[in-house]
Amino acid sequence: MSDFLKQFEESNYRPDDRPAEQDGSVLTRDNQPSAKIPRQRPDDERNHGDSRLQDSLPDDRAEANTKQKIKGAAHEIKADDKHHKRKLVRYAIVAVSILAFCLLAFGIFFLANRVVVQDFVGISVTEARTWGISNRITIETTEEFTLEAESGIVMSQDRAPDSSMQRGGVLRLVVSQGPDPDERIELPDFNEMTTAEVRQWRQDVAALNANINEEYSDDVEQHHFIRAEFTDSTVTTQTYTRADGLLIYMSRGAETLEANIVVPNFMGQSKQEVEMWAEENSVDVVFAEAASDDIPEGHVVKQSIEPRERIARDADLIITLSLGRFVTVPNFHNLSQEEAGMVPGLELIIRQRFSTTVAFGRLISQSVSAGTEVQADTTQVTVTYSLGRPYLEDLRGQSESVLAEYFFSFTSQGANITYTVVYVDSHEPRGSIVAMSKYAQFLGLQDHITISVSRGNLTPPPGFEDE
Repeated sequence: MSDFLKQFEESNYRPDDRPAEQDGSVLTRDNQPSAKIPRQRPDDERNHGDSRLQDSLPDDRAEANTKQKIKGAAHEIKADDKHHKRKLVRYAIVAVSILAFCLLAFGIFFLANRVVVQDFVGISVTEARTWGISNRITIETTEEFTLEAESGIVMSQDRAPDSSMQRGGVLRLVVSQGPDPDERIELPDFNEMTTAEVRQWRQDVAALNANINEEYSDDVEQHHFIRAEFTDSTVTTQTYTRADGLLIYMSRGAETLEANIVVPNFMGQSKQEVEMWAEENSVDVVFAEAASDDIPEGHVVKQSIEPRERIARDADLIITLSLGRFVTVPNFHNLSQEEAGMVPGLELIIRQRFSTTVAFGRLISQSVSAGTEVQADTTQVTVTYSLGRPYLEDLRGQSESVLAEYFFSFTSQGANITYTVVYVDSHEPRGSIVAMSKYAQFLGLQDHITISVSRGNLTPPPGFEDE
């Protein structure tokens, strides 16, 4: 483009009378000079320029210039075809360069924003979300219950592994929620199953709330079913679901333990010391009691396994504790009431009761049988002696006020003797007993007495006071 413009520079213009090689005229194909191409100017500039030039030159020179211009206008002008082609080529090159640059930039941007999709099936959705955040990919999940995968594990994806996707896109995953907790599960007959089969059933149906407990049993063969218990009492075999708790007990067979526990000498030790040792060594101790004149109460007087011998945790260890000194209960039929009160080592309670069959002073009963050994000074023995038949005295002439206490002495000692008071007209002092249905005689244990009490409302007969 610059070569083409240089042809029109003002310095390339030459007067017509100069040779063609010097005045910048264009040679034709036959090497003949052609008219030079004047620099194009706007009409106003060209006219103003000519007028200024003419004004500044003498008349003869202005006339010569006018003739020269007229003469130049008659020259032959030919266009440069190569220049136009070069111009088109330049435009084409620029356009192709721009297009190639745009395509290259778009390709780089496109490739830089592509992400290779990983295979997330079988891995945690958390790992997929982390990958999505790192690569600016939105992870959308749909959860489904299934027995095929644990909760939170990806089961499928909507884009194939190793395929490409644009950053900012969406990757859809189907994620496992694990087994349906509300699905009802049919329970098998555990009686026909071994421990391994029960474990396999639990895994196959994903009954994760069904716990298998193995315990020793002397009655059920090893690896066989013992019992099953629902943790919720409202659950039944027909309503059991995966969310319900179930305890399945399977047998470990009879427990056989090594006799590796050394038994110490417990003689004279307290019960608390024995219990502490038993707890530390996981030994079950059975306590018994026996009298001892030498060992204080609550201390060991005997042990079933000798000291320094070895036992297992399932062995029986019987520890006998002292009850202290014991005495033998005598036969109180052979002792009077006074003699009974002198028996040593007993906390004796002596009672008296009326009896129509046992003579006065004889023993009616004793609370502890004769010949029984009891702990001394701590065992109560009640003995009851007879008062014989109840005797009712003559109460006439006494005040009504003595009746309650008098008859209570009967009822408190086993005689259910009752009485009725009848108030009668009498000249006796008011409130005095004037008559009795029975008096001065022996009674039965269920008698009833009618007692007449004076109202004191009559005048004494003549001569009463003298009597």
